[in-house]
Amino acid sequence: MSTLNLAWGGASDVGRVRQGNEDALLAEHGVFVVADGMGGHNAGEVASELAVTTLRSALRDSVTSTEQLRELVQQANTTIYTASLDDSTQRGMGTTLTALVMIPGITDRVLVANVGDSRTYVLRDGVLSRITTDHSYVQELVNEGVITADDARKHPQKNIVTRALGIDRYVAVDVFSHDMCTGDRFLLCSDGLVDEVTDIEITSVLSNNANAADAANALVVAANDAGGRDNTTVVVVDILTADDTSFTPIAPVITTAQPEQQPSKKRRRRVLISSLVAVFTLVAILSVTTIVGVYARSGYFISTNDDNVITVYRGRAGGVWWFHPTVELESELKLTEVPTGIVRDVRNNITFDSLSDAQQYLEFVTAAVTTTTTTVPPTDTSTAPTTTTTGG
Repeated sequence: MSTLNLAWGGASDVGRVRQGNEDALLAEHGVFVVADGMGGHNAGEVASELAVTTLRSALRDSVTSTEQLRELVQQANTTIYTASLDDSTQRGMGTTLTALVMIPGITDRVLVANVGDSRTYVLRDGVLSRITTDHSYVQELVNEGVITADDARKHPQKNIVTRALGIDRYVAVDVFSHDMCTGDRFLLCSDGLVDEVTDIEITSVLSNNANAADAANALVVAANDAGGRDNTTVVVVDILTADDTSFTPIAPVITTAQPEQQPSKKRRRRVLISSLVAVFTLVAILSVTTIVGVYARSGYFISTNDDNVITVYRGRAGGVWWFHPTVELESELKLTEVPTGIVRDVRNNITFDSLSDAQQYLEFVTAAVTTTTTTVPPTDTSTAPTTTTTGG
């Protein structure tokens, strides 16, 4: 692959409803970040800015691996979490984050990091593809087959995120490398864009603006024109050859359905009645599913995995319906290595209200093994905060 030349542009806007902008962006050579803050008293703005500042200062050194990038995002999480403990007005603040990092000397791969529901896309040969997965309640419903991706855009709980920086001392970060080639156009954005503008509309805007900065501004305008109910932040990055100076638009590849023949009035009436029944039925099903889903995904418990390693799971032991527990954190201890009292707790699936409480328990377990004692830490987690947060 020939030497790469990058072109980029970013834009952020408060929108038409919010009073302040809690989003932040970073667009420097080789490092691109979008963060969407959350929390009252302007704390969301503080959290997103801390995330961007941490990555900006840390990424002065070359990042060449997913492990390095994951560690940097964890540092941002620690910075925000510590700041929230030091200032009571910022307690509970957090931020989503999606990042795109070029690897020095590598021209066919790029590093991507993601926490929360801010997204990274790539437009290649006129086709827009999302390369990150939302950490949100509705995304879990989509993954379970309960609702479709289109349903998720209109779901009343669409802004509930299941991961965010700064909420707990530790956060699971999606970090991976993705293939890259000349002619690619990457898009990083907050949910203020995708909640208002469909993927088809995004594809059209990206395909009709050769300049990256113009494309970013056009996307923000499109979000505001569609309602602007949230802050919108966008970064557009073009992968060019050394001889190119701007992105070459390619006609978007969009499949459109053929129009159907106009139905008769009687048929339209039957269709309307059937549709209303279907809508009411769907609402009832979604309401029950939502309640069960929230219950099934709330809380954490400790058990063992297939290798008998002590592991923190999220959800309810044994699962509820199709909502199965998911692995959040694996320790380095096997059940055979811990004292009898802790074995009993693990087999009884001791529960916690937050991931941080479960982590604290594991620290006690590790200490118990190190000191060869059998003292079991308190298990009362009735006052621990929960970790489900609402996106900004």
